[in-house]
Amino acid sequence: MVFSSYFPRLVYFTKEYLPDEETARNIVHDTFLSLWNERAKLQDNTNLNAWLFTVARNKSLKYLRHLQVEKKFKEYSLIQQQEIQANQIALSHTDTSELTFQEIQQKIEQTMAQLPEQCRKIFQLSRFEDKKNKEIAEELEISIKTVEAQITKALKLFRINLQEYLPIIFF
Repeated sequence: MVFSSYFPRLVYFTKEYLPDEETARNIVHDTFLSLWNERAKLQDNTNLNAWLFTVARNKSLKYLRHLQVEKKFKEYSLIQQQEIQANQIALSHTDTSELTFQEIQQKIEQTMAQLPEQCRKIFQLSRFEDKKNKEIAEELEISIKTVEAQITKALKLFRINLQEYLPIIFF
C-alpha cells in the first residue's frame, strides 16, 4: 500500500532533478529500502509523506554531488592525459647523448668562469662542497646576506646560460 501510493509520486519528484528516469527510480528504490531499514525507529506519529520526500531529496542531493565529483575527476584526468602526452613529446625530442652532457659540462665551466671571483668561490663552497650559508660566511668573514646575494647572482647567470638544458639538468 505505502509503496504503490508513494512510488510514482517520488519518482516524479526525483525525476525533476536527476538526469534520467532510471536514476530517479533507483533513488526511490533506495528510499524505500531506507524506510524498511529504519521502520523500527520510526514513531507512530511520523509524517510518512515528509519522511519519504526528505530521504528521496537527500539521496538525490548525494547523487548529484557524486556526479560533480565524477565530472571534476574526468576533467582532471583529461588534463593529466594531455600533460602526459606533452611530456612524451618533450621527452622524445630530448637529447640525452653523451655529447649533450659534455656540452652541459662545458657550459657550466664557461658560466663559472664568467662569475666574479668572490661569487665563484661562494658558489663552489655552496654547491660543490655542500657548505651551509652560515659556514661560508664564517669562513670568508662576510655576512650571510652577502653569501645569499652572491648565490642568487650565480644561479641567475646559470639559469640564463643553461636555459635550453634545464630539463636534462634537473634529472
